[in-house]
Amino acid sequence: MRLILLLLLPLLALSACSSAESIPPGPTVGAYWPTHNIPIEELGNASAYWNVDWEGRAAQLYEEILAVNTQYFQTHTYVHGKTDCNDMVCEIWGILKSRGIISLIAVGKLEMSQESFLDCDHAWLMVYSGEGSAAALEATSGRIYTWQDAGADPALKQYWEGFIYEEPSDLREDFEERW
Repeated sequence: MRLILLLLLPLLALSACSSAESIPPGPTVGAYWPTHNIPIEELGNASAYWNVDWEGRAAQLYEEILAVNTQYFQTHTYVHGKTDCNDMVCEIWGILKSRGIISLIAVGKLEMSQESFLDCDHAWLMVYSGEGSAAALEATSGRIYTWQDAGADPALKQYWEGFIYEEPSDLREDFEERW
């Protein structure tokens, strides 16, 4: 009787929750799910994250973020397994913020679609123009990719997937809970 009760208690607890409460949204049920990221439904019309001060000047914004990323890359070397892409994007995020440019931190797995948070092994930045066009800033190579680039090279579309964070502290909170 005691064994049956011990087996039934978790089932009763789960049945008391709605399915929305007990199963996190996303591709991998049962894996750790982040809680400090920007929910995907907020990113559909993410004008809160657009660089509206640069409206009508998307080319200049692109040149500015390219200059920041290029300069950073020239003075920082990424060595796989030795340096951390998370730290690199957090540093560039701070540089862009000091220049009045809004950027979002993205984490994911570039070799996989619909990755779970536990699958994530890379970080990059997303910068939205004043009109809402996005560019992916790759700190480890000094490159910037646009959606047009992704049209020419479908592998680059992976930069438009992943988990998005407004600030480095949000990312760190989830990563601390992950490990």
